[in-house]
This record gives sequence, C-alpha cells and structure tokens, in this order.
Amino acid sequence: MTPSSIGNINFNLTDVWHESVDGIRITDLDGKIIAVNPAFCKLFDKPETELIYQPFHILYHPNIQGEIIKEYNDDFSSDNVKPRLERKVVLWNGRKVWLEFSNSFIKGFSNDNLVLSLVRDISERKENELQLVKSEKQFRSLFNNTSDAMFVCYLNYGKTLGSFVEANEKACQILGCSMNELLQLNPLQVFFENREDEILKFIDRLNANKSIIFNALLTGKNIDRIPAEINSRLFDYNERPAILFISRDIAERRDFEEKLKQRTNQLRNLASKLQSIREEERKMISREIHDELGQMLTVLKIQISLLSNKITDNDIIKSKFNSVEKLIDNSIESVQKIASKLRPGLLDELGLIPAIEWQTQDFMENTGIDCEYTLPKEEINLDQEKSTALFRIFQESIFNTARHANASKIFINLREVNNELVLEIIDNGKGITQNQISDPKSLGLLGMKERALIIGGSVVIKSSMNNGTTVKAVIPLINNISNK
Repeated sequence: MTPSSIGNINFNLTDVWHESVDGIRITDLDGKIIAVNPAFCKLFDKPETELIYQPFHILYHPNIQGEIIKEYNDDFSSDNVKPRLERKVVLWNGRKVWLEFSNSFIKGFSNDNLVLSLVRDISERKENELQLVKSEKQFRSLFNNTSDAMFVCYLNYGKTLGSFVEANEKACQILGCSMNELLQLNPLQVFFENREDEILKFIDRLNANKSIIFNALLTGKNIDRIPAEINSRLFDYNERPAILFISRDIAERRDFEEKLKQRTNQLRNLASKLQSIREEERKMISREIHDELGQMLTVLKIQISLLSNKITDNDIIKSKFNSVEKLIDNSIESVQKIASKLRPGLLDELGLIPAIEWQTQDFMENTGIDCEYTLPKEEINLDQEKSTALFRIFQESIFNTARHANASKIFINLREVNNELVLEIIDNGKGITQNQISDPKSLGLLGMKERALIIGGSVVIKSSMNNGTTVKAVIPLINNISNK
C-alpha cells in the first residue's frame, strides 16, 4: 500500500491496516476471505494463514454455519450491501459474542465487487444495553403495578409545570382516561384545581424542601374532587428537573377518620356526662352525709351531754359519758372530712380559689409536704363544669406527687393568660419517664388529660428523672368573658 494525503496530513494505509483496533476483513460475494488484518485474527483467535482463501463461515460454530451463510447471502448481493448490522453468534471455539459489522463495497484487481467489513466485538455494550432494557422492563412493571397513582412532569423555568410526560396505569384508572388523554393534562388541572397562586407556593416549597406531602382533590376526565394524599419529589429525568407525584386515594381513610372522630366525640360526651353524674352524686352524698348524719350525731352529742350533766355522783358512769362524747366528736369530724373529700363545699359555695387553698392546707397537714402557692386575689368566674374539672386535675396532680414523687416541695400557680386559665403544679421529686407519662395504664394521668379535653382545654406533663415534674393545665375562658 502506498502513502496517501488528506490536506497536509500524510498517512500510510499499511499502518492503518495493521494498527486498527477493529478487525478488517475483505471477502468476495461468495464469502471467500481475501484479506484480514491482525485485529481480526485476534478477535477470532485464528492466524492469517488459516483464513486466507477460506470460506468466512469456518470462523463460526458448525451448528450455526448454515444460518450464517444464508444471512451473508441475504445481506450482500452484486448490487446491494447492508452498511451496518449486529449479530449474536457462536464462534468456532464455542465463545458467544455480539459482533458489529460495518460493510461497504470496494473494487478488486479484476474490477469485481468485494466486501470490506469492519468487525467489532460489542458484547460488553450489548450486555449493558440488554441489562438496561431488562431494568427498564422491571421498572415499568413496578411502575404500572403499584397500587398508587404516579405522575411525572417537567419543572420548567419561570416556575411553571409542563404537561405530564409519564404516568402509570393506576393514574389512568383513577382519572378515568387513556394514557394519551392523561399526557395532555398537567398538575395545575389535576392537583391544584386551576389555582395558579397555589402552584406558585407549591413550587417555592418544593425547591426549598425537595419533597412535600400535601392533600388535594383530584380532578380528571370522568371524576371530580377525589380526596388524595400527594407525595411529591424533585428529581432529574432525562437530564431535566422534574417532579414525581405519587397519589394515594384517602377517601376510605377519610371516612374512617370521620367515623373515628364521631365515635371519639360520642365517647367523650359520654365520659363528660358520666363525670357530671358522678359529681352530682358526690355532691348529693356529701350533702346527705353532712346534713343527715352530721345532724344526727350532733343531736346525739347534745342528748349525751344532757344525760351526763344529770349524773353527778357516779364518776365511772360520768367517765363513760365523756368517752362517748369524744367518740361522737371524732365521728362528726370524720363525717366532715368524708363529705369534703367527696365534694368540697367551698367549691360550690365560694369557688375554685378557696377550694384550692383549703385542699392545699389539708394536703400539707396530712402529708407533711411543703406547698407554696400563688393564686389570683379575686375569684375567677368559672362555670361549674370547668371549675370542677380544674379542681379534680389539681387534686389528682398533688396526690400523685404524694404517692410517687418522694417530693419535699410543691409550687402551685394559678393565673389568667390571654383569656385562658393556666394551672401549674411543679414538684422537686424524682420525676417520671416519658414512657410512664404515655403508658395507657397510667389512668390518673389519662384522666387529667381527658377532663381537660372535654372542656376544650389541655394538660401537658413534663418531667425528667431526678428533676421533678411539671403539670400544666390550660382551660379556655372565652365563654366566661361576658360574665366577668
């Protein structure tokens, strides 16, 4: 081969022939090999001497040689050549490879047509392509068989969303349209009810957080306003910013939540009614014990005292009468205590603040725990239900401290803040864990929270081991403002 030139560049065709990384083969139209380069011999693991003037099909396994000859005859004729083709073949040594052929006609010395083929081993590339196709099929199968509707759209410059570019079969099913019809829709129509102000806010939040979960009412071709929870996420799709929307139908969940809410309200109303009945019963029993039994004991004491005064000459009988009088006094005191525990008369007669003061004093006398309290100077105008609930929360809190906290000091604070009544009870005890606070078996703590919820308030309990416990009850006063 002689040197040639293109422009100012000189090159030698012999160098190209020998240095090419691709196999080069020249055959006649009958498939006889005229010439091969070293890269071709290396590719097929055959020396040049075994190939020249041999039929090309000897390079392939005997089982496929007939098929290879037929394909060669179909691919090449005297006036036609397939410029490029790919084949998976089995070579003479049993090795399976993918080969790429780039073909063209050249003129031989006798002016007849010869076939020049550049041959390249593309097994690795084809394997990657097949793996990609397999992954694509797996992804598509997963994409279409998920129980949630999935949509993809591009995020355009200028804070706009394009039409959907991908969707799964579940999305078509929910929106009641074909895939072609769905791909003509966009998120503004489907998720945001054509409210452009909402979509601008959504894009700002998505750019800031990369993913957002929000509720929407889906609108499609044959459906209108289906409640759904949308999980949206930014990602790159075809080297462009895009958004994946995963939509989950929550109509059934909403119905369940609504039924649960109704049932909860019914149970709470029942609990409120039961508490009211219990407080009324306590009040009635307390009054009857105080009035009936207390009066009877008082009358009995008077009668015993009169009888004792008439006996002046018998010290033994006089002493017995005195013992009976003391026993009656103790009984009267016990009746008063029992009546107060059932329902403090101060709570009904004078209000919440005197009742808390009385209970605190009684608590200190009986437990020896020092209490420091700060209460409003003027009585707070509370209805009976709220007054009773807050007093019972207060009682439960300080008695829990006495039973479990090993505390030596309790701070009690009652104040009005922004039309709310705030009660705080803080002790210096051993504290409790969060698990104990949340334990469904902690009926006392649950009872406090439930009492507050019934009247629209809340109870928060904060504690840490060896750092005491704080109980904070907040009760709304809005309904009572007009009474002040």
